[in-house]
Amino acid sequence: MSSNVQIELIGRTDEETGSVACERLRAAGQTPGVLYGNQNDTVSVKIETGSLRPLIDRGIRVLDVAIDGETQKVMFREVQWNTFGTHVHHFDLLRIDADQRIEVEVPVELRGTAPGTNSGGQLEQPLHTVRVNCSANEVPERLMIRINHLEIGDSITVADLDLEGDTEATLDPTTVIARVVEIREDLEEEIGEEGELEPGLIEPEVIGRAADDDDGDGDDE
Repeated sequence: MSSNVQIELIGRTDEETGSVACERLRAAGQTPGVLYGNQNDTVSVKIETGSLRPLIDRGIRVLDVAIDGETQKVMFREVQWNTFGTHVHHFDLLRIDADQRIEVEVPVELRGTAPGTNSGGQLEQPLHTVRVNCSANEVPERLMIRINHLEIGDSITVADLDLEGDTEATLDPTTVIARVVEIREDLEEEIGEEGELEPGLIEPEVIGRAADDDDGDGDDE
């Protein structure tokens, strides 16, 4: 199902541009951004953060914006976050035509419980978004996939997606979105030729998880 969302943007004044001014806007609960494209001028805008964040969290890609009494269809081109990925620092909106075809990443949402997980299997989801080509008026908010039939060894691929209208996935149809795999525990020992453990051949295994890379943050100006 396509989303039908509209928000209101406010144009920024000259005093509200620049890094310092943008920080003041954020402190006041507003997020700075820009609106551009379709051979029109680039406009510096702002919006209440409380109105913007829910759209981003829902995965909205295409929406209508009202500014200075005019409504335009746009898509999120870029969203910049702070270092910890907790606050939106800046957003870019690209003007588009309502009837043009676009390519967007659509979130995938799994629904139900895979019976294979009750038989010793583990559910894996290699793909959390799917890139689709569709009309700007028909961008799905999310792709919901039911996994109630997945047993161990079963999988759901891009070819199994139920896409509405003329929406098409751009990925290889055989790309796996979700699967249930068997959990196996392989225990191996280093043994000598006589079948006995040889001193000095076994080293303690270091088990750990690499630290996540920090996402860099950006600013608009």
